Amino acid sequence: MNAVVVRRLGGEDWRTWRRLRLAALADAPAIFHGDVEEERAYDEARWRAWTEDGVKVAAFDAGVPVGVAAGRTSADRTGVVELFGMWVRPEARGGRIAERLALEVVAWARETGHSQVELWVIGGNDSAERVYRRLGFERTGVYEVHPHDPALRKYVMTRGTRTHR
Repeated sequence: MNAVVVRRLGGEDWRTWRRLRLAALADAPAIFHGDVEEERAYDEARWRAWTEDGVKVAAFDAGVPVGVAAGRTSADRTGVVELFGMWVRPEARGGRIAERLALEVVAWARETGHSQVELWVIGGNDSAERVYRRLGFERTGVYEVHPHDPALRKYVMTRGTRTHR
């Protein structure tokens, strides 16, 4: 594997965001909120706007996008950024790419004056929870029933933007 490069995406990178988002939905439809067919039909303007909303971060191996994460300011909690849409291609997993993506969202949150980063993790997704715990995220005790599968719960994890590993 070449050195993986992680960088933030801008509006001109909407095709990369689209490609990674659709791949994530196709790979793990139960994890992500969204419908691959519906999102595939979005036009360029919608993808550009979505790419520029908050922060989108992608990982590239030899120029090929292999992972993505996103962050946005919480609509109802001051000082909080929601980390969402974390996904790494199955063949690229295990190389700490997810950690690098998450930390870039945390850095963006800190740079934009936010003090907390929150995320939802599906109960039973132990590998994801291990990644987040290594980065200083802790469960808050808040959970919801997953909207697509009432047998699943999703839990909130949080960490401060100044937390060190």
